[in-house]
Amino acid sequence: MNVLAIDIGTSSLKAGIIDEKGKLIRSARERLLERPGADLSRFRPGIWFEALKDGCALLAERGALSTATAVAVSGNGPTLVSVDYEGNAQEEAFLWVDERRIYKPDEPSFFLPKAAWIQKNRPRLYERTRSFLGCPEFVSFLLTGAKAAFSPSEEFDPFFWSADAISSYGLDAEKFPSFARPGNFIGRVTAASSVETGIPEGIPLYAGGSDFLMALLGTGAIAPGKTCDRAGSSEGINYCSKTKVRHERIRCLPHVIPGLYNAAGILASTGRIFEWFRRFSGQTDVPYEDMLTRIRDVGHDVSIPFFFPSVRRGAVWQFSGGLFSGLEDSHGAAELGRAVVNAIGFGVKDCVDTLSSAGCPVSELVVSGGQALSSVWNQMKADIAGCPVAVPEIVDGELAGAACAAFTGKGEFSNLIEASGSVVHIRERFSPRRDEYEQYAKEYNLYRSVFDRIHSATVQNDNSTRYS
Repeated sequence: MNVLAIDIGTSSLKAGIIDEKGKLIRSARERLLERPGADLSRFRPGIWFEALKDGCALLAERGALSTATAVAVSGNGPTLVSVDYEGNAQEEAFLWVDERRIYKPDEPSFFLPKAAWIQKNRPRLYERTRSFLGCPEFVSFLLTGAKAAFSPSEEFDPFFWSADAISSYGLDAEKFPSFARPGNFIGRVTAASSVETGIPEGIPLYAGGSDFLMALLGTGAIAPGKTCDRAGSSEGINYCSKTKVRHERIRCLPHVIPGLYNAAGILASTGRIFEWFRRFSGQTDVPYEDMLTRIRDVGHDVSIPFFFPSVRRGAVWQFSGGLFSGLEDSHGAAELGRAVVNAIGFGVKDCVDTLSSAGCPVSELVVSGGQALSSVWNQMKADIAGCPVAVPEIVDGELAGAACAAFTGKGEFSNLIEASGSVVHIRERFSPRRDEYEQYAKEYNLYRSVFDRIHSATVQNDNSTRYS
């Protein structure tokens, strides 16, 4: 039995035909940010369906797409799409990176602040809205005509919305659909969407979910102590915990498996920084593995600068107001690249150390996403973080997780845990090398010391400016 798994990321859409034993039969990846209207601050939601059609055309080659017996969708979030009374998306999607929002104290919803901003600042758009949908829910709606919000449990629901929160924000309850759990039946692929995409007409679509939750399923991070390193445009070190974790630099949310919790250290920009450095250094045509090999080959005895993506410390590691420190005229692309890669690796180590200090010891990182394709980077990450890095057969955990939801919905497995156990297989492990780890540990301590001095000076300057 094969299923079609779809994941809509920030920078690319991925689709794959997967069987119940975790074999990725055929896959497709479509770039999103190169398409017209792909401005992150004014993103056109139709791009997702256009990319899906192109991806399905690739899956249709050799007949793979026609073997799909079910569909599930994973997608980025919290992203909000406004759908009008004719079923069309209006204007732009409010992506997860969009800062247009109005918060109310003590309300946990990630979505309602965006709707509140629309109500206040785009009243005509708000009035024309029949339903607000998330990213995976919107694509599922285009395929089936059915609306729902994909939340894993009642404990997670308030992070979408609740009746009390909707009322508190002064919003209209009928604009927010009811909840479906991963694997719940949503609807069947319509004749019209089948013609457009080539997905077999009438096959069932089951609820998937937010990409970071599907990645937990798709990497096997579904038991206490298991950890997923979800590394795409952003990165999250996601530790599965039996209890809630309270720490100012850890985001703790209910897990995709009810009764468990996902304690995460967030690095909001690692993939973006890789892409930025590639453009900045004129290496857009150089394969990642070649670029990383040159960077790795800069020895520890070579003087390199420090790179700080930001000089302000916070729970979310942003690429904003960054700087290089200690630049010299002898530094070229390889040395600057080593500084950038070290900074990303040190961010991962900081998350691992922070989780450990909060009672969440990381024994292994199961990686997911485009960064997992680089053996050079996987080994460097293991050496820097000081823990093994495991690579699954299906490196896009969101696809594997969506497949788990579809198989569970079809009745192939009795629950998501059983599905994950069948679909997820580790292909390769990278163990930290003692000498490399010890060298990186010295460099990390020096990096932290320099950062602390720069951060302190920045805070003092901010305070001086504020009160002058």
